[in-house]
Amino acid sequence: MDRVGELTTGEINRLISPIVELADKNLMRLSEPSFEFVPEQMRGGITTIHRRLKAELEALLKLVTVYGDLGICRVVASNYPWQNDELSPYQHLRLAWLQLVQLSSMFDHSMTEVDRLHSETLELLSIDVERAVFRGTPRAGGGDRSMHVDRWFAVAPQHEAPTLETLRMASEWSSDAALFASHCSAVRDELLEQIDATVQIVGTSICRFLLDHAAELMDLIGRYNNMLENLHVRHSRP
Repeated sequence: MDRVGELTTGEINRLISPIVELADKNLMRLSEPSFEFVPEQMRGGITTIHRRLKAELEALLKLVTVYGDLGICRVVASNYPWQNDELSPYQHLRLAWLQLVQLSSMFDHSMTEVDRLHSETLELLSIDVERAVFRGTPRAGGGDRSMHVDRWFAVAPQHEAPTLETLRMASEWSSDAALFASHCSAVRDELLEQIDATVQIVGTSICRFLLDHAAELMDLIGRYNNMLENLHVRHSRP
């Protein structure tokens, strides 16, 4: 997994760096520009293009952030058991699983958003390109993920100890998880496999989007930059 992760990270950085560099001039900023130099009748259209491109960039950068956070999630799951007995083994693994669930959901949402925004921006700027046949983005929440480990973390496993018969929900467990020590090692291995599978889905999906659409996105940003530069030259005050 580490070697695959290194390759994917390098590929993502190689593909996204030119986009960020091109967007740095007019789109990568904290506040929205006023476009005071743009004629009033054109200001609404320029603002719409600016917002759409900026939203696509933000969604794309969020995808890259999710990919990086998945690596941190794996570190948390690997650093087991928790030092100084501050958390039980179960609590430690459940924390990592909850991180994975949240990151998978963030990826699914942002991947859908970035594809939608890219299509809308192409249409907005009347860019006629032959879109690749939609192949479907693998959802981080499906496919290779282990339903067994999901069920284990959602509800405590059955146990022969009568004192635990009514404590089926994880939130009701005592901090003492000694009775489940035999389960935790196996579940940790399954959780790491689940994280690795998700890392590969997310990294591959980001690379595929960039390979398919990076040139288009750079063309869109370049057109926007040129449009602003021309308007600034024509209408800015001397």
